[in-house]
Amino acid sequence: MAPRVKPEPGVAVANSAAARSFAVANPAQFGSPSRQARSSAPSVTDTRFMHEAEDEDDEDNDIVFLETRTRSPATTIGGGFMKMEPGHEQVSMMSLAPQSMGGSFVGMGPNLALKDFGQGFLKDINDALGELQSRGIQHVASLPELVLVGDQSSGKSSLMSAIAGLSLPRSSGTCTRCPIHIRISRADEWSCRVFLNLEYGFKTPDRPITEQEVTSTNEFPPWVKLGPSRTLRHEFKTVRDRFDSEEIETILRCAQVAILNPSAPYQAFIPKPRGGDGPDSQQLTQHDLISRKEEASEAQFSPNTVALEIKGPDLADLNFYDLPGVFNTARRVEDSYLERVVQNLTRLYIKREKAIILWAVPMNLDTENSLALSLIRKSRAEHRCVGVITKADLLPRDEQATDRWLGILSGRGHRIGLGYFITSRQGSDLEEQTKREEAFFNRTAEGHWPDVFDRYKDRCGVEKLKGFLSLKLGEEFSKVLPEVKHKVHMRLEDIAKQLEEYPGPPANPDLEIYKALTMFSSLLKKRVTDQDFMSTWDQACSAKFTRAILELKPKYNVRSFAKSTAAAPVFIDLDAPDRDNSPAPTPGGRKRAAPAETPSRRQRHKVEDTEGRSYPSTPTHARVMMTPSKNGRTTRTLMDIRRMIQRNAVPGQPGLVSSNIYEPLFTEAAKAWRVPLQTFLDQTFEFLEKQIQETLESTFAALKNRVIYKLSTEHMRAFVEMHKKDLQAQLALIYELEGARIFTRNVDALNRYKAGELKILARHRNYYRIAAHKGEEPASGLPKIEELSEEELALESVKMEKDLRQMGPEPFQQELDVAAYTRGYYLLAAHRFVDLVCMHAMSGLFPRVALVIETYLQDKLGLTGNRSTPEMLDRLMEEEGHIGVRRRDLCAEKETLDGAMAIIVNLENRDTTPSQAESHATMPNNLATGRAAGSPSYSGTVYGEA
Repeated sequence: MAPRVKPEPGVAVANSAAARSFAVANPAQFGSPSRQARSSAPSVTDTRFMHEAEDEDDEDNDIVFLETRTRSPATTIGGGFMKMEPGHEQVSMMSLAPQSMGGSFVGMGPNLALKDFGQGFLKDINDALGELQSRGIQHVASLPELVLVGDQSSGKSSLMSAIAGLSLPRSSGTCTRCPIHIRISRADEWSCRVFLNLEYGFKTPDRPITEQEVTSTNEFPPWVKLGPSRTLRHEFKTVRDRFDSEEIETILRCAQVAILNPSAPYQAFIPKPRGGDGPDSQQLTQHDLISRKEEASEAQFSPNTVALEIKGPDLADLNFYDLPGVFNTARRVEDSYLERVVQNLTRLYIKREKAIILWAVPMNLDTENSLALSLIRKSRAEHRCVGVITKADLLPRDEQATDRWLGILSGRGHRIGLGYFITSRQGSDLEEQTKREEAFFNRTAEGHWPDVFDRYKDRCGVEKLKGFLSLKLGEEFSKVLPEVKHKVHMRLEDIAKQLEEYPGPPANPDLEIYKALTMFSSLLKKRVTDQDFMSTWDQACSAKFTRAILELKPKYNVRSFAKSTAAAPVFIDLDAPDRDNSPAPTPGGRKRAAPAETPSRRQRHKVEDTEGRSYPSTPTHARVMMTPSKNGRTTRTLMDIRRMIQRNAVPGQPGLVSSNIYEPLFTEAAKAWRVPLQTFLDQTFEFLEKQIQETLESTFAALKNRVIYKLSTEHMRAFVEMHKKDLQAQLALIYELEGARIFTRNVDALNRYKAGELKILARHRNYYRIAAHKGEEPASGLPKIEELSEEELALESVKMEKDLRQMGPEPFQQELDVAAYTRGYYLLAAHRFVDLVCMHAMSGLFPRVALVIETYLQDKLGLTGNRSTPEMLDRLMEEEGHIGVRRRDLCAEKETLDGAMAIIVNLENRDTTPSQAESHATMPNNLATGRAAGSPSYSGTVYGEA
């Protein structure tokens, strides 16, 4: 009978045979791109097969529409098309999913695609994926994986057993309390290896866990995530007999009991081999232990994983996780927190961006009540979800249930991205279940399976599901392989850079230790006696100290008291930045000169100072006033000195100044040396310590992560502190001696300094006397003597002498002589003090450091004489605290990623055989070129190249 065709504009019709032929060459129902055929046409032809809705009484009509549309030459991979160069045609099938988010259920059968893809190549792909998953590189790159989720009692356990081809424990309920990772691959001989993957540590709770403790940051109490270096993978046991279902169930049950009792050694739960004539006492003891631990386990749940690696003939190449079924109500009130914990675990796996989700939903229940589907939707993961309808044999015998499921399969409800499969597992063992499932869907056995579901027969049965999943998983992995390789490569480069900061132990530790110590002492000895070191220290410490001491020279107010309440004292400040001996600033910050002595003011008999005290208004008497200077010292006036002279005068000896006058004036100024002296000491040792630390860092660069570096740093700080205390004691003695009394044998220097200071004092004194006598407002200050030429100085001197002849002799000449002597001696003592202090540093401290440093560290580390032992050297070479942990973490991650990279490179460099070359032509284009969109290319042999 000829197929009925509904022609549409722009749509060509192909007969059933041609469609089948085309489908064999282009397995598009699984998303694999077809071969490219060259064409002279400039456009790209998009050819898709679409089933027309069939009449129920005409099942043999395989009606297909061949839809031809013209697309731009650059169509996207994500839409089921490959990127094309101009002048090429792309013939592609529809999406992998029989049911898209907005399409209808279509089934072409997976076996055609499996044959065309190449079973050997698919095995290599899935084996590599399984190896990478078992190594745990998901923190670097996301890998495609199958995640089986569902509510409790959704038939998940039977489905998992069917996919794995292995009888798994279902009776005890233990398997629902931790995830199971199953990896299936083909091999000549059957084997099942069981592992314990421990990525979480158990923290024994001191009280019952509540629902409120389960949060986004504490998802699985009382379990906490471990660092990379602390994760463990224990091989539990290997089974060789696939038909010994009792042994397999026992081993898996024991493995999960071991997971749930982390404080006990896992070896205690490994079942002992059966054998012997009678019951073995050890077996009975172990059986009792396992039973007790199963009934009263330490944890009711664990996020740690039991991993199975199953190999054997005629197995699909798959990797998937089976998660505990989600539920709303725990069996015990005290376990209510597990509701959130299991949902958190399910949500964690669903959110993995490359995960393909298998949602198990039983046909005898309403999908509206599925908690698993709710989690999938909330995670926005419907587009990568495969629905697996279980328990088809329990479909209610009513039209409403049938219509509801037909609506779901046709896309009218609960639409998901990768469509649905239907299963029915009945029987006691796998072989029986498979036969009964096939008979059930073919209606050759008892059961209720409406014939309206025949249009979906290519999606019925676990075998079809396994073929679909195997191919889909391989395709998804082939797409991301270049991206995974790139991310692993980048992370390895990053680890290499970090490990440069945490180098491993040297091959010859004692040689490295003595080499570093010898180099350190040699370089430091040279540095502290080097001319550059001395010059730098002199500018940074010595010169500043000298300036600070000289700036503390005593200051005297030589100005006569002004006849105005607005008058303020003026100081001789030889160190002012602008003028030599200019008047010091008033407390308000401005320099104020004495007001002119006008005739009207001379008629007054008294004036008051700012404190309300009265003084005679004669210009020949200076007011006694002691004012704090800007550096905190007290500035004396000429009247202060006069009163000191008067108090210390010997009766009957007029005109003589007692020697007791000079010493207090000097010692008062010398007391201020304490602060700059301490500053000098601190700066000197900061400078020295910096030089030592820099030398230590450079010479111990290869040992900075070792205990010896930390100990050496501590010893050198103690070394600096010890020498600082020594020098501080020496300088304190010099300070006390200088401030105790006036003493010098250097009469010439004293006379020079005194004459110079008297000249300065007299010049300023005369300036203010003349201004006051004339009633003029004095200028802000006199220029420095060194700023004037000889002619300018001569003119100034002649003018002052002329004015002074009109005023009479200086009434404070004796006081000026005392001030000049005090300031002159201060300069002599200050220079002597600075020289001695700096000499103790330059000629005492630094040479002493150079002398003792050669053996200081060796002695403090216990490496001199016969004290050095291999144990001591090992202790010095131990890695420092967190540094050792960090290095171990990096090394562990590097080992994992090195293995992952080897797996990827081995997959890329696999020898191409003629039979495999055919399958290469139909594999995804990005794998054939070795690149993905946005990913860099890699050198070496890649798929599709000779």
